[in-house]
Amino acid sequence: MAISLAESVQIGLIDVSSRKVRTAVTIFGIVLGVMSIMVVLAIVNGMNEVTLDWMQQRGGLDKIEIRPNWNYDFSRGGEATLSMREVDYLRSQLEDVEAFNPQVQAWGSIVQFRDADFEAGAFGVYPDLQKVEDWELEKGRFINLDDIHNHNNVIVLGSTVAERLFANRNPLGQYVTLNKQQLMVIGVLQSKYWKNQGDGAFSGNVLEYMNRQVFIPLSTMIAKVNPNLKVEKVEIKAMPGKDVAKIKRKAEDIVLNFKRGRQLFRVSSAQEEMQTMKKSMVIFSVVFFLIAVISLLVGGIVITNIMLASVKERTREIGVRIAVGARGKDILIQFLVQTILITTLGGVLGILAGLAILDVVAGFLDITLKAAPNMIWVALLVSLSTGLIFGIGPAYKASKLDPVKALMED
Repeated sequence: MAISLAESVQIGLIDVSSRKVRTAVTIFGIVLGVMSIMVVLAIVNGMNEVTLDWMQQRGGLDKIEIRPNWNYDFSRGGEATLSMREVDYLRSQLEDVEAFNPQVQAWGSIVQFRDADFEAGAFGVYPDLQKVEDWELEKGRFINLDDIHNHNNVIVLGSTVAERLFANRNPLGQYVTLNKQQLMVIGVLQSKYWKNQGDGAFSGNVLEYMNRQVFIPLSTMIAKVNPNLKVEKVEIKAMPGKDVAKIKRKAEDIVLNFKRGRQLFRVSSAQEEMQTMKKSMVIFSVVFFLIAVISLLVGGIVITNIMLASVKERTREIGVRIAVGARGKDILIQFLVQTILITTLGGVLGILAGLAILDVVAGFLDITLKAAPNMIWVALLVSLSTGLIFGIGPAYKASKLDPVKALMED
């Protein structure tokens, strides 16, 4: 007599309810493991989202930067600067480029307006800085090509600089002083904000340093403000959908050729940085997954013991079922169904518990956690797999019982 799946489920529910303590212990182990997996996946999803958001705030994944290679031993000779002739040649050789911004910088510059002054980072830039950094204006306009060609005495302020110098007054059209040069304010950039993950010295707005910057036409910066400055950094943004790695390699080859093979500059891309961050997250994920696996392993061992005990207690019943026509496959399915019922219940409770504590964990660690549908499917799959892996042994043992010996069991 074959045992139907519905009957197997019914028998499994009766057996589970009759052994409440053992079932509860088993479910608790599964709940802990699944809950841990849910939290780990939420942390990973959150870190991926935060990393992508960070990259977008800094110009997106199509961004390439050329900057001094501080790992190079400069005592061997060479200077990590580019002439304007080299900059122009580099731009002419790069295809599929949406924006190109060479810049010079002078940190610690004092910007003055009447009796107020503010220490800011002063940058000589091209109009493409806005595109490279994906930075919108709050008011006014940004530097244009006419400003570059005519060496215009104009300046664009970061939001913090504008607030400190002008408070509630409109800065547009006003003149500020930078290194004895009078510069007319033509624009104010929107405030950049990105909150760091966790507490500590670097908590708060990590991008506040950008709000403390001012921007001047590159030609004006070199010709009038500080003639000693040279181009040390070039920012490039590839056109959407273009091969960023190819553009990066070409820029790297050109710059290396400029410096006769000396690696005075480091060429990096946001895509590479994203991959590096993801590798770090993989290590983090593995550690926490191991913790979750240990919890599931404990739960799995308990499942095996409970199922072996169940087989022992129900030996005569199994013998009777086999004697009246039940096949070994029916007995195997019957016990596997019982195991899957327990692990599924544990999995569902673990998922609910995991979702319930996400906000608590996020608040405690002060990090972003992101729930996603894939978390639920992974957690269910893991809990079901645990039931199958640890329940197959006892179920197989039950299916192979000799009915004669089973009926003689006390």
